[in-house]
Amino acid sequence: MSTRITCDTKVLRRITLTTRSIDARLLHTSRVISAKAALSKKNNPDVRINAANVQLLSPKLHAQVFGRSSPSGARDLKARKAAAKEHLELQGIWGKASDVQEPIALKLPEIYGRDIEEHFMRIGFEQSGSYLEKAEQFADISLPSMPNTWSQQPGWTRYDKGSGKAASVDHPEEEMLVFDVEVLVNTGQYPVMAVAASGEAWYSWTSPYLSGDSDNPNHLIPLGSGKERIVVGHNVGYDRARIANEYSRAQSDIRYLDTMSLHIAVSGLCSQQRPAWTKRKNQQDKAAMGATTAGAVGAVDGEISQPDFQEAKFFDVSSLNSLKDVAKFHCDIELDKSVRSYFETGTLQDIQENFQEAMRYCALDVDMTHRIYKVVLPKFRANCPHPVSFAGMLNMGNSFLTVTEKWEHYLERSSRKHDELSDMVDVKLSDLAEKARVLVDQPEVWQNDPWLCQLDWHVNPRQRKLKGQPKWYKDAYDSKTEKLKISIRSRIAPVLLRLKWNGHPLHYIPKQGWCYKVLLSQVDENTPKPILQDDTYSYIKVPHKDGADANCGNPLAKGYIGAYEDRTMTSEYEAAKQALELNAKSAYWISARERILGQFVVWDNNTDVDMKLPKRQQNDGKYGMILPQMVTMGTVTRRAVEKTWLTASNAKANRIGSELKSMVEVPEGYKIVGADVDSEELWISSVIGDAQFGFHGASALGWMTLQGSKSEGTDLHSKTASILGISRDKAKIFNYARIYGAGVKYATSLLLQYSQGMDPETAKERALALYASTKGEKEHSTKNRFDRQFWHGGSESYMFNALEDIALSKEPRTPVLGCAITDALKPRYTGTQFLTSRVNWVVQSSGVDYLHLLITSMAHLIDRYQINARFMLSVHDEVRYLSTEEDKHRTALALQVANLWTRALFSWKMGVESLPQSVAFFSAVDIDHVLRKEPSMPCTTPSHEEKIKEGVTCTVDDTLCELEAVTQQSRNNVCLLGDARETTGRKIDDKVIKRNLQKLQKPREPCSLDFLKAQMHENYRATLSPASPQGRETEEIVTQSLPTAPLSLPAFEFHQVSRVRTVVHTGRRRASPSSQSSSSFVKTVHPIF
Repeated sequence: MSTRITCDTKVLRRITLTTRSIDARLLHTSRVISAKAALSKKNNPDVRINAANVQLLSPKLHAQVFGRSSPSGARDLKARKAAAKEHLELQGIWGKASDVQEPIALKLPEIYGRDIEEHFMRIGFEQSGSYLEKAEQFADISLPSMPNTWSQQPGWTRYDKGSGKAASVDHPEEEMLVFDVEVLVNTGQYPVMAVAASGEAWYSWTSPYLSGDSDNPNHLIPLGSGKERIVVGHNVGYDRARIANEYSRAQSDIRYLDTMSLHIAVSGLCSQQRPAWTKRKNQQDKAAMGATTAGAVGAVDGEISQPDFQEAKFFDVSSLNSLKDVAKFHCDIELDKSVRSYFETGTLQDIQENFQEAMRYCALDVDMTHRIYKVVLPKFRANCPHPVSFAGMLNMGNSFLTVTEKWEHYLERSSRKHDELSDMVDVKLSDLAEKARVLVDQPEVWQNDPWLCQLDWHVNPRQRKLKGQPKWYKDAYDSKTEKLKISIRSRIAPVLLRLKWNGHPLHYIPKQGWCYKVLLSQVDENTPKPILQDDTYSYIKVPHKDGADANCGNPLAKGYIGAYEDRTMTSEYEAAKQALELNAKSAYWISARERILGQFVVWDNNTDVDMKLPKRQQNDGKYGMILPQMVTMGTVTRRAVEKTWLTASNAKANRIGSELKSMVEVPEGYKIVGADVDSEELWISSVIGDAQFGFHGASALGWMTLQGSKSEGTDLHSKTASILGISRDKAKIFNYARIYGAGVKYATSLLLQYSQGMDPETAKERALALYASTKGEKEHSTKNRFDRQFWHGGSESYMFNALEDIALSKEPRTPVLGCAITDALKPRYTGTQFLTSRVNWVVQSSGVDYLHLLITSMAHLIDRYQINARFMLSVHDEVRYLSTEEDKHRTALALQVANLWTRALFSWKMGVESLPQSVAFFSAVDIDHVLRKEPSMPCTTPSHEEKIKEGVTCTVDDTLCELEAVTQQSRNNVCLLGDARETTGRKIDDKVIKRNLQKLQKPREPCSLDFLKAQMHENYRATLSPASPQGRETEEIVTQSLPTAPLSLPAFEFHQVSRVRTVVHTGRRRASPSSQSSSSFVKTVHPIF
């Protein structure tokens, strides 16, 4: 358990925060007022409760956060409050008890400007600093002519624009550079050459190892210090890891702009589009090749099909992300990348003999990167106009991690442990094969064995080696090593292990994958539908996480570990248990070891770097640094992408190597201070829905997010769990998938994966029930009073309608920082296609806005209060900072303030000038000496048996108590961050701020009261006042129950119904097919809780 810091000498109970979900937020203050005092404002004037009974910030704190001006709220707020009450009553929520916490009071840093929106505009420009100005200037200049000959002397050489003379220099002189490095794969990960260019000169760098002046290949590239620089590159995170300046605890003056990230943000493809784009590109290449060889343009072998109109449009405004693809798309230039083979497969001698060609290849990439940059930077600034988006991106590109000698021990231990277990299982499988082999002359045995009969027992009488042995044995024999080569990935392994699924033998069928076969005598009404049947067995596909159409390729694969652990898959052999345990233990290491072993670590004994870390004794270990090679905007939602650290799992007791993150360890005298944003994207989605009412917690989803209780079953995850009949932890996955746009099909397949015994029809019924309860019914026709399609009658209908409003608007932009969607997903190029991806974009891209606001706020506070801390890493909704031991609590408080400001701006931009206290602060800030999800995690694994010492977990009250004790000051009188210095944000010209604020979109106008009410009802038409047909056909929906058995669920009854549409026009009545789906689920409402 993690030790909780206390305010006084009394020992309080120890608290472990094991999740960062909705219920965890109820722990984030230290005291709860009695119900009697809480409900009386007269007793405590600092308790503010809104119309949904949600507790808000105290008046004093509210004024410090939101400033002096207010956004214009809805004029009919009273009516909207009544509508919210009606909606919450319909959902069975109104009147549910909720705890009221003691109002949090503290002196905050004064915001810059009139209000929270102006404050962020000011600190955004402040933290962008001169880098934004330089970046825009660099997009307006042209590079000088490229040198004809490149110097082979070691280090940097400058080629002057005016004279063309080459001169040796320590590093490039200019403040704006475009840059590229080349690495010789056969010699390691250090660079062998690099090229940079500015508006005034070209530069080349040659490794002393390449020039022959050093036998050591481990050289890094110096870029100089003392001035703020912008360095542009394509996938520049890779280049940054080869720059010596970056390997220091003190942040360098260099900021990096990635043309790959800029391209993805403005013209990137979503995952749904990429296959179609690639297919069409291949077709075009074939057509071009056919035109060249046949002299005609047209179809090749009849395979070229014309894409539909919308597909062709998004194809024309997007491309893949490689430098070659991006150059062709933005500049219509074909890059020749053939020289790259020198670096990928060549030797040092190859590079030396082809030096001029290799250096020119690097220089051409530099020139092309700058051409692309000149196109994509202006587009990015138009797409993402807020300076916080720029500042956040720059900060994300400065990630770093510290390690010690334990890193090398970790690599060795994990590899050794995996090899030991793997060898042991391979021996067991070979033993089983040998036992089966002796049955070759006993066909009456293997023919009647449900497993062995699947093997090929044919014996070739003419074979010389392994004479008399069956074909399956011969195929498994390695003639080089003269022994069997069978692993858990071999096709015959499940057969030799005699695996069973629900007690039935496994059987492999080509094109169908692994199935289990049930004796016909054992088939009953609960047996799933078989894919085929013979005289003895029914063959049923082993379930796959991707649904009924997907095949199980290997039941010993990672995805079936759960089936083994819950005894769905079994075997009579101990070796099977060991094989499955090996697979469970090695799954993570097998999938990640290549990336982990390939991490580029620079140690403090490298003479090219000064890490500015404490000196260690000669035999007392060493320090090292890893620079995660981040693509700062690697997806269309602008989320960062990195192959290892952003996908690393948490340490698990049965996973070799899963302690990866905890191998990031701070130097002596430092701490990692960080936090996870509590239910970040769930809260963002809910507040977008609440904004239609004008206050927090007004929708059912909003109320459950803010007030729901795990213990009372009133939170979102508990509700979903009760409907589906699964655990609360598994319900979270369904909830987030639904918010991201996943539909009933995905929910059905996921439910089948989690409930192995459930038949597909039941799974589909429960998934439909979930969506009827949450999303509600879909009004598919636009022939209604509102001239639109919309969801109604569900607990999340308000949220989905609001998200779809944004996703389907002419120019979809995030509601807070106003970032536009990539061209490939804009409605004018895609119509109504890819709605799932666009809804997902609204949520996740808003989550990126949240992260950029949080990081920019932290950078401002660190600068303003001179806190000795530096940004380390962000993994989606997690942020981590390296802080000195002395400043750990100031860093923790800065994180709390940054989160408060960020939540406040989100509310403000939704048109809601208030903030619930339950989400204002992090439920906890972690202070630790290693990188891990929770400070209480022991991080013991098969490859790391020692428990790691615990860190501490601090609530905001804990942090304030600690700082009060140190400073001897009161939290109510002074800002406990310390003495502030005035930063540049306050001094920025008001006209500049005003002009840029005017460029941003204003909060969306609230919907009409009629539409607000329509969304809450299943039969919404009956709730509306009569409207004149105005010449339009009047439509009436008539629903009739079919004589089918209702699905019994804890909270609702659902009946499958068919829809008959009756159209009344000029006195005649006729039936017509419904424009809606032929069937749906309509619920009879009972209270949810």
